[in-house]
Amino acid sequence: MQRHVAPWILSFVALFWLWMLLVGEWNQVELIYAACIAAFAATVGEWARTVADVKFQVPARPFIGLPSALGMVFVDFGIAIASLVRLRSGRFIVRESQATQAGELGVGDRAFSTLVANYSPNAYVVDVDDKAGTVLLHDLVPNRKSEEPA
Repeated sequence: MQRHVAPWILSFVALFWLWMLLVGEWNQVELIYAACIAAFAATVGEWARTVADVKFQVPARPFIGLPSALGMVFVDFGIAIASLVRLRSGRFIVRESQATQAGELGVGDRAFSTLVANYSPNAYVVDVDDKAGTVLLHDLVPNRKSEEPA
């Protein structure tokens, strides 16, 4: 019982705030909806996790590059605007993937790294090749910091 409480609470809190973020309204009805939907989804998620016999693990490694990637969004926005004013076209680049960890956490690590890398308006991930350990990116203006953490 105790091993189910912490994951359920974390799921509930994350889902509650995700609902509030997506709805964009702060009123009593939406707060009640958020609590009900989050409780239902956290319960179903915990049930599915129990049936699948999967451990609840959140690795710290994917979050290491998050602050610098989010900071680069503003820099990349300026780069993208300047590039569009100059009417430049982008190019495709193949790089080695930084998220090539194998095993259970590898899929989530790669998915999170791809998500964070796609926040940049200057570079975005087109494809990930797990076998070769590479990632295909489209760069408007080549800038390695824009591609991180892909």
